[in-house]
Amino acid sequence: MPRYEFSEGTSNKFWEINLTGKAFTTTFGKIGSKGQTKLKEFRTPAAAKTAYEALIAEKVKKGYVAAGARNGKAASAKPAAPARPDVRNPALEAAIVANPDDRDAWAIYGDWLQEQGDPRGEVIALELGGKAKQAKKLFDQHPEHFLGPLAEHQTVRDEGANNGSSQLRTPAQEKEWQKTHRQAFLWRYGFIRRLRLSHDYYSVEWDGKVVDALDLVLRHPSARFIVEFAFHSNADPNENNLQSVIDLLGKKAPATTRKITFGDNVDQISWHHTGNLGKLWKGVPNLTTLEIETGEFDVGKMIAPALQRAIFLTGGLSKSCGKNIATAQMPAIEHLEIYYGDDNYGGDCTIKEVRPLLARTDLPKLRYLGLKNAQFQNDIASAVVAAPIVKQLATLDLSLGAMTDEGARALNEGKAALKHLACLDLRGNYLTADGVKLVKGLAKQVLAGDQRQPYRRASGELRYFVSVSE
Repeated sequence: MPRYEFSEGTSNKFWEINLTGKAFTTTFGKIGSKGQTKLKEFRTPAAAKTAYEALIAEKVKKGYVAAGARNGKAASAKPAAPARPDVRNPALEAAIVANPDDRDAWAIYGDWLQEQGDPRGEVIALELGGKAKQAKKLFDQHPEHFLGPLAEHQTVRDEGANNGSSQLRTPAQEKEWQKTHRQAFLWRYGFIRRLRLSHDYYSVEWDGKVVDALDLVLRHPSARFIVEFAFHSNADPNENNLQSVIDLLGKKAPATTRKITFGDNVDQISWHHTGNLGKLWKGVPNLTTLEIETGEFDVGKMIAPALQRAIFLTGGLSKSCGKNIATAQMPAIEHLEIYYGDDNYGGDCTIKEVRPLLARTDLPKLRYLGLKNAQFQNDIASAVVAAPIVKQLATLDLSLGAMTDEGARALNEGKAALKHLACLDLRGNYLTADGVKLVKGLAKQVLAGDQRQPYRRASGELRYFVSVSE
């Protein structure tokens, strides 16, 4: 059992630690006494070892030396430094970065913070112990420590909650979002868990800039472990995009970043602008979820090694963006949902921009593919039955577009390629009763409800529209 000792004046202390499998024991007290012993258990041996090594490093940093050092005597040490406003422990922080939901990692980190005199440590212990009210009371007793200059940014500067539900959220998620949307910071364990920043100057007067507020937050210790970011408007929703915010995230996003949402309660989608995500990817290598609801955006050269879920909801996907999504590096992707939109709103993609995606064989985890809300939905229906990527899918979603019975016939003719699907979603298109009969039974479950009727012009011409455009 490694033993470390600390001597200063009349104070002579020892500290021992013993690692065994998923646990370790520590024994500590005055030299010459039996001391006190504590047991710490973990979910895995790896977690226990990480904590073991971090605690030893911390004791050495404080001045403890291995027993017997310097000719068999414990070395004298300088007094431990008093707690600082922003204490750091790279080893323990790395464990949280690896898994922001690892309770063991947070428990170890909380213990260490308490040793430094940081009130976040006690907040962590209280929350892990199910004592949320006590944790909130302690939090409120230290506003300068937890908030400081962030206090003026706690409320989001828009009033978009009642403009309509986002299509990206389930009813339960929508209810929770409506409850929390005005809070810029959602907290967990004494740190900001989710950050939502937005400013719509048509509803809230403010002289500042969203990007400056974001920069201030990212420089604060409370933002060290942000997991989720959400951004909606940047002053004028119709004129200003989120480019400055995107570029800053690419430089300063914390390594715990797992989810980003651009446009989380869009009303007139064609009025909303996001920008180019090209400079974002390098800064968020651990991103697992990306949700975009906007009228204009591009993903740039997309390299997202950890991305599992991506939804691109727009009324007009450009050719360049369609091509960039189709060829993006996203080896971990499981759920990919693309809205193509209307050419009157910038949606100039054709089947040409979809084919590179359909031909891919390097997305081994992809199980849900949504190629939807397209004017050329019939062309997509014709192409998917011969597409290599369809073989691995559980769900193929071709909903909300301008598919007619022509597309239904193409699917029926290629039914052998679809029979393995757990679900084929064709809702919200323009299939007639005969078209619905053609697709019945093509997959284990075929969703073909909510079919729409085309618009008939005075000339007799029929017009078919996508579901999401303006």
